[in-house]
Amino acid sequence: METLISNTLELSINGFSIKAKTWGDPNGKPVLAIHGWLDNANSFDKVAPLVDDNIHIVAIDLAGHGLSSHRENNGNYYLWDYATDVLNCMDVLGWKTCSILAHSLGTGVASIIAGAFPNRIEQLVFIDGLGAPFVSKEDKIVFDFKTAFQQLKMAKKTQLYGFSSKTVATFKTKEEAIRNRMDNIISPISYNASQTLINRGLIEVSGGYRWSHDPKIALPKFHNITEIQAQQFIKHIHCDTLLILGNQGLFANNLFHSRLSFFKKATTHWIDGNHHLHLEEAHETIAKLINQFFKY
Repeated sequence: METLISNTLELSINGFSIKAKTWGDPNGKPVLAIHGWLDNANSFDKVAPLVDDNIHIVAIDLAGHGLSSHRENNGNYYLWDYATDVLNCMDVLGWKTCSILAHSLGTGVASIIAGAFPNRIEQLVFIDGLGAPFVSKEDKIVFDFKTAFQQLKMAKKTQLYGFSSKTVATFKTKEEAIRNRMDNIISPISYNASQTLINRGLIEVSGGYRWSHDPKIALPKFHNITEIQAQQFIKHIHCDTLLILGNQGLFANNLFHSRLSFFKKATTHWIDGNHHLHLEEAHETIAKLINQFFKY
């Protein structure tokens, strides 16, 4: 069942809690928003309020992120695990079909859902994402497994990546956490963007704060899908797709550009901005593009 309080939503999936935020008319066009790696539902705080009121956006915290539950000790965070969660969220919401607004890792999740169940997805909006962001090479599978196992074991032993006691603070102040998040290794973000994300990504403990996400998420996966597999899901997407890519984002230097030809009904817009351009100055332009796209 779902519990709605103001614009806060909790979806219970077999006892597993997925937290979310909502905007717009609950009876309007259903749109599920999926954030990127190590982000949370606040990722859409700039764009969602500018989207037309007749569009109902439900932005979830993926499992292990934000305010949502963590997987059990042996649970994993693979794209297909997230995709299963999202499909279950759609069922709990009573949505036979919906559109998806996704960023980065979220586009990987969305590509699996739209590729496997094209009859359930009406439209797609990808923000600086072209499907699965992390892929494995087939001849590296042994190395990847060995490396992931060793790094997980070492992280637990040395209490790195947040594997310390859940009561131990990582940061003394929120300001320290904001500055830390700004120096994201994938793509640096502004102070304001970082502040927006950490407002939903921190837990207050004695002596300060620590990240709310499951520390396992920050470690390499035992095995990601391959590039060929990522392309297969894209090839099976049949709905209209809006691709919004940043001129200074992850795809500015031809990363995964071969995937563009596999989208059957895609419109691509390149605009100024980095990987988190929807949290920066470009958010107004992005909102306009989304409104225009969802009108037809």
